[in-house]
Amino acid sequence: MLESIGKRIALLRQMNSWTQQYLADRLAMSRVAISHIEMDLTIPSERSITLMAGVFKLSPIQLVEGTTYPRAKMERLPEVTTSYTDLELNYELLKNDLEWLERLSQPREKLKWIQLISEKWYPLLENCKNYFSGEYEIKILI
Repeated sequence: MLESIGKRIALLRQMNSWTQQYLADRLAMSRVAISHIEMDLTIPSERSITLMAGVFKLSPIQLVEGTTYPRAKMERLPEVTTSYTDLELNYELLKNDLEWLERLSQPREKLKWIQLISEKWYPLLENCKNYFSGEYEIKILI
């Protein structure tokens, strides 16, 4: 038996310990719209499915496979979507830079690169404080 798309979305949201409001904010939707989707009162558009898939770090097809999502809509879904926020991407790039610094063995060269990397990342991280205030983003920034 197929799982309803609303129940799948609700389950994924709950697995991430997110409220409907938090998911709505991440998707630029209303909490009521999320509620209606989860209760199967409305069928999410292809755009909404694509955005949700990215938030849940799935492909759009993975999100709807085995659900009641209409086949005609499923066929119009893109194969991939963005699954990282700008903050998550920058965090991973910063980690990469720091790991690279750890591997440098010459103290003088390491000091030079520490300064350059600090000059690059410090303003970006300071700027992030102005744009991100959600619990998820704060955890990344701390």
